[in-house]
Amino acid sequence: MKRSIFAFLVLGAIFAGCSKDETTTPVVSSSDEKVITDQTELNKAMVYQNVPITFEGGLKMGSGFTLEATALSPTVSGVKLSATYVIFRNNKAYVTYHERGEGHKGYVRVYDVSTPATPVITTALAFSDIDINAADINQAGTKLYLAGSSFKKGAVLLVIDLDGTGNLTAPYVTVPVGSPAASANGVIQASNYLYVSVGSTNGGLYALNATDYTVVGNDLYDGASFSTANGRVNGKRHAALEGNVVDSKLHVYKVGSVDQADEFVYSVGPIEHQNVEAQYTTAGKSTIFMRDNATTCFIARGKYGMKAVDVLTGNLVYQSPVNMITYGNTNAVSQDNDYIYLANGAQGVTFATPGPGTNITIAGIWNDDLLTPASANFVASNSTHVFVANGKEGGLKILLKN
Repeated sequence: MKRSIFAFLVLGAIFAGCSKDETTTPVVSSSDEKVITDQTELNKAMVYQNVPITFEGGLKMGSGFTLEATALSPTVSGVKLSATYVIFRNNKAYVTYHERGEGHKGYVRVYDVSTPATPVITTALAFSDIDINAADINQAGTKLYLAGSSFKKGAVLLVIDLDGTGNLTAPYVTVPVGSPAASANGVIQASNYLYVSVGSTNGGLYALNATDYTVVGNDLYDGASFSTANGRVNGKRHAALEGNVVDSKLHVYKVGSVDQADEFVYSVGPIEHQNVEAQYTTAGKSTIFMRDNATTCFIARGKYGMKAVDVLTGNLVYQSPVNMITYGNTNAVSQDNDYIYLANGAQGVTFATPGPGTNITIAGIWNDDLLTPASANFVASNSTHVFVANGKEGGLKILLKN
């Protein structure tokens, strides 16, 4: 049964004094889990290329981008991992990794892009039994939040302190989410809360107190995927996706509100993944994205491409061409002042511009598949770079804006 996050935000205060089950108690990592700081060793993963990329398809415009480097995928206990998520803050990029399939191994790296032509890895942390699926950084820039799946604890939120330069420190805190749930796949900090999306088992959106990490509310639904927001203060909007192969829903909430009338639920059509193992058809990558202070939410819909809706009205803002996806899947979408970027799996990355109307215009398609076959899982950008998170064979592609 669906239960309201708003009702639980009120009830959370009543139950705050109750004893907690040890399976839901935050745990500090052991002292033998060390942050990797040897930059010489870390940067053996960097392969600098400095090669202009060429667009295929679309308008085939001059791309204006250079493939500056490839960061080879890390290996944990002999297993090569896949890049899953990228977030930028100041001159740092934080990239997460997980083990594809049933295993549980993860990694997070910090990339310094302050010298645009030569990005470097400054710190990293490996996880022997936790997949890492998504990340966020608090408004103050002092904490990194990782959403993952633990072999022992199921869905977890990891909280890592960042030093004054934005690098990782240890130890960190592990917070189980759900009762129990299988995997956390999204996290966003807004106001005094951490909003964590959790997959099918006890799935839904969980609201955690950002200070003590207690669960103060939830909104339960199967197929919850990802969490995003258009701001971090009360009154802004945050959202989570309820994926379904027939009719998916975008759940939109008001940050800090306990009024159930402030939740909107919009139908966004089917989400399904093709040409993947059977278990990933409905549980593939489906992310959502909002820019700060914007009301447009972009939704990755697998073989159905991309749809963007207004979070205040539910009206369609953009949609991808019906013939854009042929054999791949749209796994992630992001936008900056230059382009809308679509990570289209085996079909590479599509660069598009808004319009006309609710359409998008495809400027070009970049697919490095011939050199390093892999799936484009995620894409993110800042003012100088575009980072493309690929599967384990492809590594992380770092594009420089010319």
